[in-house]
Amino acid sequence: MHEIDGDLLIGGERLKHVHVELEEELPLPGSREWILAGHMHLTPEQGVQVETDRPYRLVLDDGRAAQVVVCRISPDGKPDDLLADFRAPDRQ
Repeated sequence: MHEIDGDLLIGGERLKHVHVELEEELPLPGSREWILAGHMHLTPEQGVQVETDRPYRLVLDDGRAAQVVVCRISPDGKPDDLLADFRAPDRQ
């Protein structure tokens, strides 16, 4: 698992410095886009802005970017923190 920070773009909003744990990271052939899947750690304030089954743009600090869909949001075991699972839009 690869850990990195990034920003989650939500329409005109941006959740900055989201901690991401990547389980899948593949370059999309013929494109600058990536296929990313894994988990994001969110504060409760960030969590209220994120919905499941909705596409978002994830921009990692190393410059990689991908469309992702949040498929589940749950407590992450730390006080007041949430864990959001995400995947590429075309993957179940």
